[in-house]
Amino acid sequence: MILVGVFTVVFLIIAYWARYWMISAGKSNRQVSIVMFLLITVALVVMVYIEQMDRSFMLEDTPVMVAMTTDLSLSMGAAPDPREHGDVGTRLQRAQRILLPIMNALDSSGANVMVGITGFTAKSEMIMGWDGNLPQIREVIEYSLAPGILTQPGSDIGAALQGVLPLFENLPEEYQEQETRKYLIVISDGERTLERGEIETALEELRTNNIKIISLQVGSLDVPEGIPVFDDAGTFLGFQDIGGQIYTIPNTETMQLIAGDNPDDGVYIRAESINAVEDISQFLGIRMSALSTSGPMYT
Repeated sequence: MILVGVFTVVFLIIAYWARYWMISAGKSNRQVSIVMFLLITVALVVMVYIEQMDRSFMLEDTPVMVAMTTDLSLSMGAAPDPREHGDVGTRLQRAQRILLPIMNALDSSGANVMVGITGFTAKSEMIMGWDGNLPQIREVIEYSLAPGILTQPGSDIGAALQGVLPLFENLPEEYQEQETRKYLIVISDGERTLERGEIETALEELRTNNIKIISLQVGSLDVPEGIPVFDDAGTFLGFQDIGGQIYTIPNTETMQLIAGDNPDDGVYIRAESINAVEDISQFLGIRMSALSTSGPMYT
């Protein structure tokens, strides 16, 4: 809509000066009217094109149910040395930079979309039940999710997967008897300090229920990351020592296991990839607008 507004202002200026020049040049009213008509026609065509560019579309009309389970353990607060990579942000912030454009695209598509959110550390907890208010969901993703907000320490992706099963078992009443497309986005660095939940069992049940999985891996594979410590003045002091370790290493094997081997049922995507937003949107069946952008923090 901003582009449409800018174009409208520019068009009015051009039309004014074109009319002024033609009148000054002694052109007849008929000639002026023809030129104005052509200008208006071209302007309308361009405005329609810009409006289409600024929208996203779902490739299918079937209602879409998107559940997200987000790792909220302390390692999601890890970041590289801010003196060298100050604009990268934490692992969770990088995931948010991917998820927010996806929510925008779902919203602008006008599709029938419901989103539910859980968070996990040692166990899974409900953050937000099924809701179709995508601007509100965007605010939850941007402002309500933070490492450490759940009380239990540790990270158990198996428990996270088991925790979203009840979410899909309790769809809103109006969607229980109709065909829907169901997706699960797992956001994590893959670290698993606890293994109480059975990943394989949960994955089998999810796939039995035709739930497609997006495994969104966060965390650099070649730039050291730790939980940064700052003094009161904001000066970087170093990385927090946790159990004798200052660096936290992403676990790609676990996240690839979650995605599975069948590209129709699951996809593994790194948040640091320049194509992350586009790849997720394609898997969800969204045709992203030409104005949607994404960019890597580093690889």
